[in-house]
Amino acid sequence: MKSKVRSVTEIVTLVKDEARIAFTTSGIGGLAEEFFGSLRQQYEQTSHPKDITVISVAGLSRGEGTGIDLLLAPGLLKRYIGSHIHGAPLTGQAALNNQIELFIIPQGTIGLLYRNAAEKGPGVWTKVGLDTYVDPRHSGGKMSDKARQQEDLMTVETLQGEEWLFYKSIGIDVAVIKATYADTQGNLAFTHEPMNLQALTMAIAAKNSGGIVIAQVEQVVERGSLQAKSVLVPGILVDYVYKGTPEYHQQTFATSYNPLLSNEIRSHYLPIKSAPLSPKLVIARRAALELKRHSIINIGVGLPCMVSNLFHEANLLDQYHFTTDLGAVGGVPAPGFDYGPNYNAEAVINSGDMFDLYHGGGLETTVLGFGEINQNGNVNTTLLGNRIMGPGGMMDIAEGAKQIIFVGPFMVKDKSHIENNQLVIDEQGNKSKFTDALSYVTFNGLKAVKAGKKIIIVTDRAVFELNKEAKLVLTEVAPGIDLQKDVLDHMPFNPEIAEDLKEIDRQLYEGEWILSEHQVQ
Repeated sequence: MKSKVRSVTEIVTLVKDEARIAFTTSGIGGLAEEFFGSLRQQYEQTSHPKDITVISVAGLSRGEGTGIDLLLAPGLLKRYIGSHIHGAPLTGQAALNNQIELFIIPQGTIGLLYRNAAEKGPGVWTKVGLDTYVDPRHSGGKMSDKARQQEDLMTVETLQGEEWLFYKSIGIDVAVIKATYADTQGNLAFTHEPMNLQALTMAIAAKNSGGIVIAQVEQVVERGSLQAKSVLVPGILVDYVYKGTPEYHQQTFATSYNPLLSNEIRSHYLPIKSAPLSPKLVIARRAALELKRHSIINIGVGLPCMVSNLFHEANLLDQYHFTTDLGAVGGVPAPGFDYGPNYNAEAVINSGDMFDLYHGGGLETTVLGFGEINQNGNVNTTLLGNRIMGPGGMMDIAEGAKQIIFVGPFMVKDKSHIENNQLVIDEQGNKSKFTDALSYVTFNGLKAVKAGKKIIIVTDRAVFELNKEAKLVLTEVAPGIDLQKDVLDHMPFNPEIAEDLKEIDRQLYEGEWILSEHQVQ
């Protein structure tokens, strides 16, 4: 039987004008980046393929000038549909300059669209995105004027007396997968990959749409040398394979290869450094007190990882089930630019299955960052200043979680430190993250409280909760600060103040504080 192995330069010649090209990624994780560079080179030499659409569940780059930024030759990239674009600033700027059609919609919902395409369904019914910027009654996820001139990707429908969003079906002409090993017949094993993502679902979607499936791998092996159960995507779905160069085959933003990230090994000694005492560490400590033993918890990227790190340092991981939306279960989420996998995970599942768990209400708590928040608990992480970010999986996660903990600094670019078990503000900063002029609603506070969710916002200066009327209530204030001067004067609205307003526990400001069993729920 003829080998499916080709050169990437040969494979990209098969991509047709107006092709819809799908990826399943997390930043650089899962990204077959060499395909982008070769496709750009092919376009510069032949002016084809023109006007392609790129679809990805999550981020699609590892910084400026990489990933999807490589496709910004005039006439090459027409449309991008994704959930997060922070790591590709040139593409975000191209959208703001109205050079491309940019649609930013929820990560888990894009995964559902892949599954729907695999079964040739009519589209996806979901409540994720209702009454947010994704709702077509608002912006429909359209982030550029060119996108705003196009048909909506979804409609609002009433089913059995309830409003739903109906996301229209998509077709996939080309699916591009990154795997570790391929045999000559295209069977794919993901041994060194940190996550499985939705590679199988996407491959089936492309095949059933009449498209082609391409795989970038580290190594090509002989047919029959891969154990059947190690094959995640069978060769019957894969049309072409190319061997990637190492520089384009990283596991994460920060790491080329570490067997801890792919959970090939376990270790008591993880590359997680204890954070020095700081206001951000106190935020994490305060948020940690809200987590319940033996519950399923989602940890978001950035500051939320400081929360799960505390349980690692306290040797309490066996009492909590930390997950990420990318499919990691158990252990502790890798922080920083390695985010996505968990160290010492107990399982790594398809990210689409993880979103099923989240969407269906199986998630007790999520810890998420936030960009801006208003008096009704509405949160914006979509467009901050002139930078398009995107929600990633936040909207899907928050839709199913029973308790949502937002963590972040109270101000932007302020300076403060901890001294004598209290917060000392050195410079106030240039902008509060609390606003009465929210440009985009990524999370709807009123919708959340109507669904019975508990919402907590933990900042360095104060702690807030959202009451049943979707009003922010200030419940705790940091020791050492002036409530009026350091908090209320920086809020353009007046939050309600709890009758039993408390001081954040001063023990959280101690240098040697360690989370203990009697402090957690």
